[in-house]
Amino acid sequence: MAIVGHWSTLAEAQKLVQSKLLAGIVQEVYEEGQLLQMLPVFAIVSKSIIYNRETTPPSAAFYDIHEQIPWTADVTQSQITVELKRVARQSILDQFMMDTYRDPNDYRTVILSQLAKGCLRTLEDKFIFGDIDNDAAEFDGIGHLFVTDAYEADDWGATAAHDAQIFDEGTGTLQILHLRQLIDVVRPRPDILLMSRTMRNTLSAAAFEVGIGSNAGSVISMAKNEFGARVDYFDGVRIVISDYMLNEDDHTGDKDSGNDSGIGSIFAIRFGQIMDGGLCLCVGGDTGGPTFFRVKELEALEDFDAAGMRLTAYCSLALGSSKALGRITSITETTAVTA
Repeated sequence: MAIVGHWSTLAEAQKLVQSKLLAGIVQEVYEEGQLLQMLPVFAIVSKSIIYNRETTPPSAAFYDIHEQIPWTADVTQSQITVELKRVARQSILDQFMMDTYRDPNDYRTVILSQLAKGCLRTLEDKFIFGDIDNDAAEFDGIGHLFVTDAYEADDWGATAAHDAQIFDEGTGTLQILHLRQLIDVVRPRPDILLMSRTMRNTLSAAAFEVGIGSNAGSVISMAKNEFGARVDYFDGVRIVISDYMLNEDDHTGDKDSGNDSGIGSIFAIRFGQIMDGGLCLCVGGDTGGPTFFRVKELEALEDFDAAGMRLTAYCSLALGSSKALGRITSITETTAVTA
């Protein structure tokens, strides 16, 4: 038995001491999601935006002297509609807590930071896996902005049933050739390659441990950003990781419910405004300001001794040209990369 002086047990001694509670909440969930800070913003003052995407471009012909030149009308466009969607979360500010908390401002700040974190995590997830076919209230993420969704045996459009911007590795290893082709299908050139942390590490290991491209002038290179952090490149295109790039179902590109399939995707993305043909974030209302979200204070909630706080954002992804996005899907992430 521990000797605690005057008291018979340690438990008795501890009745006279009090622990100090530090303010706030220590972060335990670390998730790196970078799309929100990279997406150009396009503000609209309506519920949706409509734009025309060319499908059949114009062409010309050669004619001989005195040959009649016909009038030609063969240009077509497809019309795209992007609707703003609302992401929101609200929480109660209990009046008892506000009145008795040593610093009510700290209590409010904790609630506000948690609200913002919840909304940001949801947005980063939906930027990738959003699907209006599953939930009409959300917007389509990059996985569902293609002309057709990911399909088994996609092969850069070799058959009419497949979208020209998607390649299916068929739960096989990532081939460097296909990664080069992924860059080629995004016109004129992608800004980033988006992948999971596991896929980045596998690709990096292939370059620097196994030896694929490890020589000078390699297609895989590394540099440092302004903060001294490591930045990887493939053929001059920056590699960006997202912890929201989770395991996916084979051939569909949809999120694997168990997150244990071991297969994933790599996206090539060109950012830009709609009329520049890039990927951007449409926003409406007060969305996109200094805090991005609109903060609404509710002074009194009916039937509660409490106030409330609500965060909302009106936004949606818009892809100007279908050529601004490419994808390799069904990659076995932990298998060695091949040439």
